[in-house]
This record gives sequence, structure tokens and C-alpha cells, in this order.
Amino acid sequence: MGWRASGWRMASSGTSELTHPTQLRGRTPPWGAVGWFVLASLVLAALALRLSGLAAEGFADDEVHKWLAAARYLTGDFGGDDVEHPMLMKSLVALSLAAFRGALAPETITRLPSAAAGALTVLAGAFLGRRLFGRAAGLMAAGLLALAPTAVGYQRIAKEDTLLGLFFTLCLWCLAEARAAADDGRGREQRRFEAWSAAFLGAAFASKYFVFYFLIPLLCYAWLERVSAWRVPLRRWATLVLLALAVFLVLNWAPLLPGTADYMVRYIRGDAVGGDRGVSESILFMGKLYGNLALRGDATPWWFFGAFAALKFAPVTALLGFGGLALALVRRAPAHRVVLPWLAVFLAFSLIAGGKYGRFFVSAMPAFLLLAAHAAAELARGAAAGLAAWRGASLAPTRRWATAAVAVALIAPEAEAAVTHAPHDRLYLSPLAGGDRNVTWFLPHCDYFDAGVREAVQWVAANAEPGAEVASEVDWTVRLYAERAGRTDLASSPVLAGRACHSGRPCYVLVQAGRLYRHNEVAVARLQARDPAFVARIRGTDAVRVYRLAPGEPLFPSDAQPTVRRP
Repeated sequence: MGWRASGWRMASSGTSELTHPTQLRGRTPPWGAVGWFVLASLVLAALALRLSGLAAEGFADDEVHKWLAAARYLTGDFGGDDVEHPMLMKSLVALSLAAFRGALAPETITRLPSAAAGALTVLAGAFLGRRLFGRAAGLMAAGLLALAPTAVGYQRIAKEDTLLGLFFTLCLWCLAEARAAADDGRGREQRRFEAWSAAFLGAAFASKYFVFYFLIPLLCYAWLERVSAWRVPLRRWATLVLLALAVFLVLNWAPLLPGTADYMVRYIRGDAVGGDRGVSESILFMGKLYGNLALRGDATPWWFFGAFAALKFAPVTALLGFGGLALALVRRAPAHRVVLPWLAVFLAFSLIAGGKYGRFFVSAMPAFLLLAAHAAAELARGAAAGLAAWRGASLAPTRRWATAAVAVALIAPEAEAAVTHAPHDRLYLSPLAGGDRNVTWFLPHCDYFDAGVREAVQWVAANAEPGAEVASEVDWTVRLYAERAGRTDLASSPVLAGRACHSGRPCYVLVQAGRLYRHNEVAVARLQARDPAFVARIRGTDAVRVYRLAPGEPLFPSDAQPTVRRP
């Protein structure tokens, strides 16, 4: 079945390279009635999985800032402590708050935009997959995006990565359509898709400041130019850049505010902005603490996201995803020249980025799942051709049955895992990594995302003495839930030597499975020798343990040096 973009010989499936979907030629084939039914069903399933029980987990530290910023937006205050993130996500949360205040839980209101964007990503991924690899691959990619528990779980949190992934998928879909229109001489459609691609790029940057992503469409164009009649004059480039910038500023005009530049300088420098915030100068990954700051010798390994892709999806998805990547690297057809720069730029910049988090993969996840669907479609194509030749049967019905069988084998394990892990889908871990029993070993910081803290604070609020102290890694989350429980008397402190449990009052220490760091590991090790006063469990595993220290009892050894925590 092997072929290269430089030669035109027949594939064993009977499809010529010239007409193969990966050549990005001609108009995109229609879905048909059955295709639309399957796609609509997948989008509805994606919505159901993402919206069901959105408040089952309490706010993470990052989400508290989204909630508070959205409330400020409704009063006309667009400053605050969260300026390092663009406005679009917070604006959507503000709209959600205006529409559902009093009717839905704050956690649900805050996460609604991300959940909706996740379902829309299913649709965007299907359209991009159909354009790049054909209808079958497009529907299989949609199935993975809709039902994979890692996709579901990471798109249920109020972080900007889901919006970035959605708009970037749309950006590259329009880019691929523009290339196909250019090769067919459909100049008007080419220019229209170019404009939409630029607009979606502006929306992507209004979602998250991953500015290095601007390289991806440029690299795609430069690589496609070698095998295409597509040419964009310099004047047209200028117009598209201005369009992207205009969309960016319409959706995110905070950079124009006078205080933004000063805030960003202080944030990048590491100053405390807006009070104590949950940070991670180190991160627990595969049972080991790594540095999580830029250009350090002990930084998280370069294969961090490769391991995430391999072990946070079902084994068959991971196998086909890496198989599709190998296929793309070998063939380098026009369609592959859209997906490969996407992954390459993401991975290249992750090597020098300040921190690596599982949620970052969400913006590149469509590319990986598209490659898995591409490999699955090629597998079905080859199996159908071989089976039809062996049995002397007609190719078309054989291919339909083969495609359906491969699609079920690919998507069913993800769907089963999503249902059994709901509403805590982020906690899915592949059997290749030990499954559920190893969830606290692989990447608990990102997979737990402060789940269990709400329940721990509620217990403390119901049992703590007046004026007691609560030591944790998530000051804002503790204060929010303590206030909600009517315990404004509780004092919150960070788990740092010289600052935690120094009030002379009873001190309740929250130890989270996902927040073991170098600055607190000594204290956590000392606490593990005693029984916790309370444990918040998720799926049978300890997520948060609460320890009570008597007044004056130290949390850190007496010789521990005071810690200054920097982001």
C-alpha cells in the first residue's frame, strides 16, 4: 500500500494516489444522510459527557480566578489578578454567569464554555479529518474526540486550552480547504477560506497566549507550496495578518488597557500578583519530582507529552496514533503537511517552555487523534482490499463493513472508559501504565486538578475550632469554600517553611495527591507517619488528606529554611 507524494502509482486498495484524500484535491465529499446522523449523534454524546455532573468536582485554584474575573467583568472591571490570560474565556464565563446565575452551581457556570467548546471541537475535528483523510477518518476522529475520557475530562475544566484547540482546528481546516481550492482554480473560495483561517487564528490567540502557534500555518503553507499551485502574494499576507489582529483585539482588548503591561512584567518576573496562588516549581510525573521551570537541568523530560499521548488514551488509540504519525512522516502527502507542523511546533516549544502540564496537550490533541483515525481508515482500506480480492467480492460493501469494524474496535474502548470514569474522566489511565491503581503515580497534578479540596474544606469548616488555621497549596480555593461555609474566621496559609502553622492556633493541613512539590515534600513525609483526621476520596483513592496539628505544633522540621515560592 505504500506510496509517496512524488510518484503516482496505484495503491493496493484500488485508489490512485492522485485521488487519495490526502492529496487535498477537489471539493470535500459530502457527509451523506448516514454521515450526518453519526456526526450529530457524536456531538450530542460529547455534550452529554461534558455537561453531566459539571459540579461534581470543586473549583481548582485556576478556576477560582476565572470565576472571580467573570464576576468583575459583569461590573465593568476588566483588570484584576488574571490578566496573564486573554479575555475570551473569562468573557464567555461572564455571559454564562449572566444567563444562569442562581440556576446552576458556580462550578457548572464557570465550566460551561469549555464543555461547549469541547463538543464543538468534535465537529471541527470531523470537518478537518474529512478534508485531510476522507469521510471515514473524519467520523472516527470525531468519535475519539467525543468519547475519549482524556478529551472529555480535560475539556470539562475552565482552562483556555480547549478554546485554543477548537479555533486552531478550524484555522487549519480552512487552510486545507484554501489549498484545495487554489489547486482547483477556485479563486473566490480560496480567498474566503484564507480569510476564515486568519480569523480563527486571531480567535485562537484571543483564547490563549501560545503565540508560537503562529508558526504552524506559516510552515504548513511553505511546505504545501512545494507540491501545490497555491500562492499567496505579500499584499494578501498583510491583509490576512491585519484580519487576524483585528479579530484578536475585538475578542481580547485587555492588552490595550494601561495597567496590562505593568502587570505582565511583574507576573513574568515572578512577583506575587493578586495574592497567593497555586504554583508548581516542580511537578510529580511517573513517581518522580521534576523541575517545572524553563531551562533547568532537572526539567521534566522531553518525552513528557509523548508519554501523555501513549498512556492517557486507550492502547489501540495510542498504537494507531503513533502508527499514523509514522505513516505521515514516511508519506508526507499534502494532508500530512498540515498535521505534522502542528505537532512539531507544539513539541518543539514544549522543550523550552517554562512548565509542562497535561492540559497543554489539549490544543494539539486533535492532531494526534486525527492521525489515529487516519491510520485506522488506512487499515480498514487495506483489509477491505485484501478481503475482497481473496473472496472475489465487491470492494465497496466490503470496505464499508471493514471500516465499521475498525471504527468500533477503535472507539469502543474509549467510550467504555469514558462512561465508567464519569464524572472524573481525567483520572483515566491506560492499562499499559497500570490503570486506575497508578493514577496518583503518573500525573496527579493535572489529572486531579484540585478535585477533593472542596470536600476537605467543607469538613474543616464543620469541625475546626474558631480562628483555626488552614495550610494548603490553594489559598484562593480554601478561602472561597470557607467563606461559602460561613467560616470567614479561618485563616489560610501556604505550606511553606516559615509560613505554615505559625499562628499558634490549631492548624489543619491539606495534603493533595496532585500537589506534592519540592517545597513541601519534607512536611508531607512527616505527616504520613500519622493518621489523617479526614480523607476526601475519589474513585476509592485518597485525593486530599486533612491532618490536624495542635496549637504550636510545627509542620516543618526546626532546621527547615524559610521558603520563597515563585511561579
